[in-house]
Amino acid sequence: MALAGLPKPPVPDGPARALFDELHLLHHQAGWPSLREMAKEVGCSHTTISAAFSEPRVPRWGLLELIVETLDGDTAAFHRLWLAASVIGEDALPTRAAPIVTAPRSLPADVVGFVGRDAEVTTLDRLLDDSVGAGSTAVVISALSGTAGIGKTALAAHWAHRVAERFPDGQLYLNLRGYDPDHPVQPAEALEALLRQLGVAGTAIPAGIADRAALLRTLLAGKRALLLLDNAHSVAQVRDLLPGSPGCFVVVTSRDALPALVARHGAVRLTIDLLSPDEAVNLLRRLIGQRVDAESEHAQALADRCARLPLAIRIAAELAVARPYVSLADLSAELEREPRRLDLLGAGDDEHTAIRTVFSWSLRHLTEADVHAFALLGEHPGEDIGLAAAAALFGTDLDATRRTTDALARAHLIEERDLGRYGMHDLLRAYAAELAAELPATERNAGRTRLFDHYLETAREAASAAYGTSPESGQGLARRWLDTERGNLLAVAAAAIHESPEHTDGLAVVLSRYLDTGGHYQDALAIDGLALRTARDRGDNAAETAALGRLGVVHRRLGAYPEALDCLLRTLEIHGANGDRGGQAHALLGIGGIEWRLGRYAEALTHLSEALTMHREVGDRVGEARALHNLGIVYRRLGRYDEALRHYELALAAQGVLGDVAGQAGARNNLGIVQLRLGLYPVALANFGEALVSYRGLGDRAGEGAVLNNLGETYERMGRYDQAVEHHQRALEIHQTTGYRAGHAVALRGLGVAVGRLGRRGEALAHLERAITLGSEIGEADVKTRALIDAGEILHELGDTTTADNRYRAALDLAEGTDNTYEQARALDGLARLDQQLGRLAEAKSHAATARKLFQQLGVAEATQ
Repeated sequence: MALAGLPKPPVPDGPARALFDELHLLHHQAGWPSLREMAKEVGCSHTTISAAFSEPRVPRWGLLELIVETLDGDTAAFHRLWLAASVIGEDALPTRAAPIVTAPRSLPADVVGFVGRDAEVTTLDRLLDDSVGAGSTAVVISALSGTAGIGKTALAAHWAHRVAERFPDGQLYLNLRGYDPDHPVQPAEALEALLRQLGVAGTAIPAGIADRAALLRTLLAGKRALLLLDNAHSVAQVRDLLPGSPGCFVVVTSRDALPALVARHGAVRLTIDLLSPDEAVNLLRRLIGQRVDAESEHAQALADRCARLPLAIRIAAELAVARPYVSLADLSAELEREPRRLDLLGAGDDEHTAIRTVFSWSLRHLTEADVHAFALLGEHPGEDIGLAAAAALFGTDLDATRRTTDALARAHLIEERDLGRYGMHDLLRAYAAELAAELPATERNAGRTRLFDHYLETAREAASAAYGTSPESGQGLARRWLDTERGNLLAVAAAAIHESPEHTDGLAVVLSRYLDTGGHYQDALAIDGLALRTARDRGDNAAETAALGRLGVVHRRLGAYPEALDCLLRTLEIHGANGDRGGQAHALLGIGGIEWRLGRYAEALTHLSEALTMHREVGDRVGEARALHNLGIVYRRLGRYDEALRHYELALAAQGVLGDVAGQAGARNNLGIVQLRLGLYPVALANFGEALVSYRGLGDRAGEGAVLNNLGETYERMGRYDQAVEHHQRALEIHQTTGYRAGHAVALRGLGVAVGRLGRRGEALAHLERAITLGSEIGEADVKTRALIDAGEILHELGDTTTADNRYRAALDLAEGTDNTYEQARALDGLARLDQQLGRLAEAKSHAATARKLFQQLGVAEATQ
């Protein structure tokens, strides 16, 4: 344990020192507000703020940005300082991710006036005590089942708050919306939400369900955490969310009995019944006060009219409080007279009929405008809604909207789940949707159009701010808005597909960069698939080719090269038929990018050269720069390094004029690779460092991972093997979590080489074999060839000369088939050394001479070794 009063480790002179000096100066200029005051302003804990000011660890940018904004500082200037402090030269490049796990406290608020349920609370307490006392080796799961509105969530939340201190590693909550007819939470979405609660950045969340579930289990292993999974429809919604080791306690609420959860996962079922007559009256007493005792008989009648359902009782109690001059007898009689309409929420049983009656009765005491607004909320496709979106939906200004949401919240028809964000019980959501269906079509459609316009325009502004050419102060705010609204934006895109396809298409275009750089590849596939469908339905060739182009990029990110190529070839066909030279150039650029990844370098050169010519013809400088860049990559892989350098430098100059930060980062990264091959390690490190700063500033995880791999290989060449291992490990984490399979394979290959240099040959061989397999699966000829050669070297060292020979020869065949001169030389060099050991002296001499000649032709570092 650290002792108070001991000096903190000093921060050496450099960018980190400058960052902290400026931060402390800003704090002084702001009048030295206390850390507790700042924590309140920023919206985080005192401990978090204290840690941000505690040297030498550089705080994460999101937190630092909020602190600087609170102190009225220049966020753009601090962003530049932060980037410099995050990468401060080759000896101080960060190599490991900061711990991603936090102790979340995401339970919904405890219910005011909670009464009764003593038996159920006692049972839950006993389950918890037994799990601890018996040293349980299993996750404890309790399933609370009962009809809608009966108080399952209230009970679960109330109990969770009572025992929260017994779960120091966090209490997580997730509404699975299992009974939402349109948007129940899918397992992949649920896993992402839980991982985010645990502090995992969106870009660090794996693409596949299995990988997300594995990460969740890993993060919860050995932890004392409570998971409250609310409104589950079936065990399929829950199965992948369950921790894998003891110490965690899971509470699942559902209208269904979930027999499979009991049978397969050992859950203990608690069936929640209606409140007893005494409990129902006690709840009224807690909410209304002594009027209940003065009119006990009528209080009981009022509770019975509400079918003793807590949700209905609370709504009725709010009306009683708002009308203190009306007796409970009159309120009960008024409720009795309320027309009972057809129940579409359930099977028409007494409980559902009663709760619908209460809903209708409650609305009669609101203004017409508030009732209209409540109905329009039934048109919102997302789980929650912000104040600005609600204003668009209602067609009112923010002040009027706030008055409306306040009125609806007071009536318990909606709830404020976060500052300025509102949600509602699923029964109320269904009821609002029914009311919306009764509105005139013109009113309903106008509200949806305003809502869709709001989301599209705000998303466009946020994306523009988030991915500008320089780090402005609004970038962090814009990305946070996109992160918060991502679920709603995707839901709107799906909801608009038939009535307003231009919104679906517009959102797909606007969100493309955000979803790509954030690693949200599955979301990108979904929304671009919708955009492609709408484009084809309306015969819009331009929109179809744009959607196909975006899908091609996503498929490429996921290593699905045949699918990517299919998309791009279709775009080329459409553009060719339309005589669109600019469109053809873009398609050829993408096709060439897939071909060089598949090792088809001659075809890639042809198509990329055509793309370059067409981009120049139509005056597309951005496309021209990208074509130059990609041609540089092909020339590099062919070992034509002078031509590669020339094309990279031309691309870099063009991108500088255009202000294309991402393009410049890519060009610097690839320049560094050629310099690495040529043995120019210091200048390579400098280019990699600049590229890393840019990619991190842009939030481009794929780019960051690529640079980290290249830094790892550079350190391996310099004999700094521990640093090489750390950089490849970090790159591996990024590519695994984003689902970028090509980068994943490169990281495995680099890690295998680096740990092999440290003498960990078994571990090295395991990494390299995985790289070979992954390279084969996705068709990445280059990484497969390199990993085969490296595996041959390890096998040779381990004495398995037969398998080593097979690996070298397989690599040589691949390298010759793709005209990869550098890897041909490496494979021949490995064979020469193996031949020498096995006494095959003639073959050794021939292979060594050919390898030396090729290395000398290339001018690479190996030529002098």
